Amino acid sequence: MTHPHEPVGEWWRDQVAALHRWGRLVLRDEDDSVHQMRVTVRRLRSALVTYRPLLDSERTEPLRSELKWLAALLGDVRDAEVLRKRLRRWAAEHGPGPSGIDALRAAIAEQHAVGRARLLPELDGERYRALIAGLAATDGLPWSAGGPDKKPLRKRLRRDWRRLAAAVDKADRATSAGRRREQLHEVRKKAKRTRYTAESLREVFGKDAERCADAARSIQSALGDLNDSVVMIRAIEELPEHDDALREFLEAEEAAADAAEERFASVWKKANRPKVHGWLSQTTGKSK
Repeated sequence: MTHPHEPVGEWWRDQVAALHRWGRLVLRDEDDSVHQMRVTVRRLRSALVTYRPLLDSERTEPLRSELKWLAALLGDVRDAEVLRKRLRRWAAEHGPGPSGIDALRAAIAEQHAVGRARLLPELDGERYRALIAGLAATDGLPWSAGGPDKKPLRKRLRRDWRRLAAAVDKADRATSAGRRREQLHEVRKKAKRTRYTAESLREVFGKDAERCADAARSIQSALGDLNDSVVMIRAIEELPEHDDALREFLEAEEAAADAAEERFASVWKKANRPKVHGWLSQTTGKSK
């Protein structure tokens, strides 16, 4: 259990240890290591943003900046990995014959190679080692005035959930398909923030936080499918020439994106229930 005067501390230490571990595995080119390291960076960044008003900014703001730098390096590589996986699945179903798919495969391979060429030296460099040392030195989140009680922590998660709900409302009011997809991307980002905050508060709020995290995760997953299709569509459209195979692939990704959008409505309906988030409006009493 987290020390009563150090909420979120155990969770924070676990994330810092995970970042260090995944960094070593990325250098060894272990499967899924870039993805897991990127998720860990997101969790750490999210905590520093969500709890920002409660933290010692002199200690945390430099860490936020360095985590943003690391996230950008990991993002280029991970995006290429996602595209490569989707393309391999398509090729397995439609055959490896020569076509415009080869040009797409080459573009993705170049993106991946360039990204790793930038990432790996940094993970073996002084800047990254200094970041790990700085994160570990906080030994838990550095609260500005000791560990806060439940009320301000609940307030931070309530703020994240309300921003998520507002983003969904904005997507529903979008006046074009393109604008709606842009806004659903914002929904996905808000869902991730909400999920990570809820996960960090499991030791504080128990099953209430777990339900909230699970709901946010379901939203993130549904919109992750949409995002992957949108990223692939963009990659295909950037190619100078399209043949029948590429056009067929593009149509399939457009259909997949449409299907993901349709699924999201039912996912949000299930997630946006009083049982999931009603407890966030409590002002007194104990969380169950």
